[in-house]
Amino acid sequence: MVLSTAPALTAQGEGPDILGELPGPRMRLLSCRIERRPSAVSRVTVEFGAAGTASDDPISCQREGSACPVGDLRLASLATLDAVTRATSGALKIELIGAKPIRAFDTNVVVVAAYVHHAGEVTKVIGAAVADHDLLLATSRATLAAVNRLASPLLAGAPGTEARNAP
Repeated sequence: MVLSTAPALTAQGEGPDILGELPGPRMRLLSCRIERRPSAVSRVTVEFGAAGTASDDPISCQREGSACPVGDLRLASLATLDAVTRATSGALKIELIGAKPIRAFDTNVVVVAAYVHHAGEVTKVIGAAVADHDLLLATSRATLAAVNRLASPLLAGAPGTEARNAP
């Protein structure tokens, strides 16, 4: 009999990270909405909370731009990156490379790539999310997936993101 070496999940459905410690606070996507405005302008609004924290204060960011399918995805990704920057109190500077819907393994997927500037280093990150029902929501999730590992350690000191492991 072969036993898995993967760590067991906690009651909250989260497992330890690769070092075997409990994960820190993470940003949790609450909503992603688009509003079509006159003159071919779209406004995308994203709202986040911090998973594993006691705070009820959501972070809401929005971006406006030209209304087109690819432009709407870019707006959703940029609004998500704005929320991450705000949640980390500006410690991360993030440049969006792009957001692209693709078809892979008989599934619609959104892939997001970005450069993250932190502590004098630049890291290229890529995130992906399944996009079966809502392309904008998947774009926001893919963006968050790309940067969450770098942002998570910085959330403990951010306003509204008290660490759950605090005594």
